[in-house]
Amino acid sequence: FAVGSPLGMRDSVTSGIIARRQDKYLVTDAQILPGNSGGPLLNEAGEVIGVNTLKFAENAVATGFGMAIPASVITDEFGSFF
Repeated sequence: FAVGSPLGMRDSVTSGIIARRQDKYLVTDAQILPGNSGGPLLNEAGEVIGVNTLKFAENAVATGFGMAIPASVITDEFGSFF
């Protein structure tokens, strides 16, 4: 689940699956819309598994894959601050 505030709409949630882990990103088909960046990516248990960062698409109109930084990468970088 990708949580955020796309286009000024507070507390929006989209759902999808993790397609793969690529380098230091989780690739998901959950929509990462403008305003979702920085919001949590949650698993079915409600645990934070990543932070939404960007959407990868062929063009601005196409639906693409969302990218999230895994929680493990964030805790490695910031430790107890996360």
